[in-house]
Amino acid sequence: GLRTEFMKTTLLALSLGITATAFGAELRHPKFGFPLYTNVPPGAQMSGQWVAAGTPALSPGDEQQSFKLPPGFQARLFAAEPDVANPVAMTWDERGRLWVLELYDYPLGAGPGQKGRDRVKVLEDTDNDGVVDKVTVFADGFTLATGLLVGNGGVYVGEAPHLWFLEDIDGDGVADRKTEVLSGFGREDRHELLNGFTWGPDGQLYLTHGVFTKTEAVVPGAPKAPPVLITAGVARFNPRQKSVEVFAEGTSNPWGVDFDARGNAFVSACVIDHFFHLAPGGIYARQAGQPPYPYGYELIPSIVHHSHHMAAYAGVCIYQGDQWPASWRGEALMGNIHQNALNHDHLEPTGSSFTASAKDDFLTTRDGWFMPVSSQVGPDGALWVMDWYDKYPCYQNANADPQGVDRERGRIWRIVWVGDHPEQSIPSHVAGLDFAKLSNSGLIEHLSHPNVWQRRMAQRVLNGRRLEAQERDQLRRLAQSISANVEARLSAFWTLFSTGMVEEDDLEIAAHDPEAGLRMWSARFTGERRIGTEQTKARLALLASDSDPTVRSATASACRQWVSGQWTVNAPLPEGTTLGEPSAALAALVAHAGPESDPTLDFLIWTASEPVIMNHPENALRWYQQHANPHLPLTGKLVFKTMRRFCDSQRPELMSLAMAFLAGLPTEADTLTIRGLDGLIEGQRGKAIVPDKAVGDPLITLLHRSNPGIVNRAMRLGALWGDTTAVETLMARINQPGVSEADRLEAIRASRSAHTAGAQKTLLTLIAAPGPDVLKVEAIRALGEVGDNETPRRLLDSWSGFSPATRRATSELLSARSAWAGAFLAAIQSGDIKRGDVPPTVIRNLAAHRDA
Repeated sequence: GLRTEFMKTTLLALSLGITATAFGAELRHPKFGFPLYTNVPPGAQMSGQWVAAGTPALSPGDEQQSFKLPPGFQARLFAAEPDVANPVAMTWDERGRLWVLELYDYPLGAGPGQKGRDRVKVLEDTDNDGVVDKVTVFADGFTLATGLLVGNGGVYVGEAPHLWFLEDIDGDGVADRKTEVLSGFGREDRHELLNGFTWGPDGQLYLTHGVFTKTEAVVPGAPKAPPVLITAGVARFNPRQKSVEVFAEGTSNPWGVDFDARGNAFVSACVIDHFFHLAPGGIYARQAGQPPYPYGYELIPSIVHHSHHMAAYAGVCIYQGDQWPASWRGEALMGNIHQNALNHDHLEPTGSSFTASAKDDFLTTRDGWFMPVSSQVGPDGALWVMDWYDKYPCYQNANADPQGVDRERGRIWRIVWVGDHPEQSIPSHVAGLDFAKLSNSGLIEHLSHPNVWQRRMAQRVLNGRRLEAQERDQLRRLAQSISANVEARLSAFWTLFSTGMVEEDDLEIAAHDPEAGLRMWSARFTGERRIGTEQTKARLALLASDSDPTVRSATASACRQWVSGQWTVNAPLPEGTTLGEPSAALAALVAHAGPESDPTLDFLIWTASEPVIMNHPENALRWYQQHANPHLPLTGKLVFKTMRRFCDSQRPELMSLAMAFLAGLPTEADTLTIRGLDGLIEGQRGKAIVPDKAVGDPLITLLHRSNPGIVNRAMRLGALWGDTTAVETLMARINQPGVSEADRLEAIRASRSAHTAGAQKTLLTLIAAPGPDVLKVEAIRALGEVGDNETPRRLLDSWSGFSPATRRATSELLSARSAWAGAFLAAIQSGDIKRGDVPPTVIRNLAAHRDA
């Protein structure tokens, strides 16, 4: 058992590019030094961030006194044990009642044949004094339940492998119908189960999911379809269509997702960079593993260049309430369970994305049991913080402790603004709050409320109702009202879509709106509808030319959806589709790229273009040749990735097309030619794809270019394909006087693929002649690829003239191959090589050799 656990840990370390110093040691992040993952033998307590709090549990009152907040803020207790324990998720209903999911069975789950202990509670503040006074158990019997959301006349509960929908049919406040709406969620890592349920601007249920848990989600009872693979990031469930898809892929273990006033999605992450803005279809930096989509060729980075204390985050809130001062609107707050704090980042728009900068911690405490796992704006406009309250931040040490996870405690806090009046009364909700009793028109009026909770709740309730024509017109008037604030206009526009009332005219009007947020969502909804018409094409082309990069980013996402359905699928395209389709929007996106790189926008343009390019590669290359701007970074990226994609297709005819295209580019586009050659070379590492016809004139054309960067790459490519002219030209440069050291190094590295006697002779000539060690060492290493049985003797004949660096390289080379190690040992035994000249690492390798 320990051997198996050690192998798991070692394989994980290798996949992350790091090493473990010993079994039970912490695997550390190479940048920040955070421990990454550890398997703990029974009874073995660990140090670092898994260690238990060094102080005993505090009473709710004492914990409250330990909080440090900015001046003017106050933490007020809404609920604590025994009313709530082990709270892991919270949400509100239309009456302002707080629903809480209690996770008693974390982390092991119920045993075989045992009833689960996790349950859903409803917490009410009936007298509105800010403290719970009525508690109802709505449903129980779950195990490892981690997601909760009210909506559509019931409650969604995530209990891997299931997503349940619970309903109270008889109105007694207790669930009596349970329907499985999704299945297939993984349970491998109990830190990383489906979680963070929230309603998105589009009316879909968004959820987060960790990198060490694998999900293959399916809709029970639906016609057989491939399961949706979720490995890390954010997925969404469409209750109307009963479908699930990945929204954005990557990060590590995001726990909760929130949206800003414009509907941009954000998550906090653990271990790696802690904060990400996620665009639909984006593939982001990740803690481990590879994304399911193999053709991105890069990962979009986080939006931070700083780190807070240690590693683990839970819950993110982009504050948009109306109880705090206006200066806090749009500020990002996230729970840090290892620091026992709420961290604060400030968001600044940067191109199509954002940059987050560190601000002073919002809440800190000396109580090591404070575990803020969810932070949300409540019906009062204040920040509600769910406190798991446990001495262990992670289950590793809790498993090793006989007492394990605390099963008795949990708190819900309200962080309120009191200014200079600390004693003032602040109710937990508006008196008489009940959105279910409001008319449709009254709900639409709440879309203009300054508190985001009110706007979101009004939209959620409207999503479950049938709207009449006059109510649709009321939504349209609000969405199109230039005098209304943008939050209200966007809420109305989102509600038109989420209620199924949006029409092409609405999208068309929004596409011409002076507010960029409306134009952005016109593009987004055009993609979501996946309806391809001439009007659609024209609208996307218009939005692709927009001056605002967020609008162009949304247009790129829409193009991807329109072309390929969802980002994990490259569906066949309609006959005649070219790079200019749909509606020349892709061409406009490329044409309007700026001189600065925009990682998010560039990536989304590529993933939208990729299926189009691969369906009609001739048209794509012709378009590049006619329109590509060599001075824009995006163009270089597209050419590089197109060549990489050609290689991954394993189609020799595409190699011929690529060479003809690159040879035909004018000299003023040399930068694009170089990027294209780099893509071909990188795409053929390990296995060359030889063109289906003689390389011939295109390669010769490139070999005779005046740009040395092009010539060097053409030679390397020709050598990969075994082209005689390229190989001979390449080999000649290795020992040619006047060639720069950098170019000679390039030629030596390229010679590895030239498996000819001439290549070996050229390298040995370089090694034996006077010259820089850096060239000789590289040549010795290259002989490992092109050498033969005579290589050991030739190298050993030159040993006496070698420097320490070349002797080390020769020792490493000869000892690594069994057929050559005998000659190396014989030279040591005969005294031709002194034992002291053999590096210790080589001696250790020889001592561990399989050949006794």
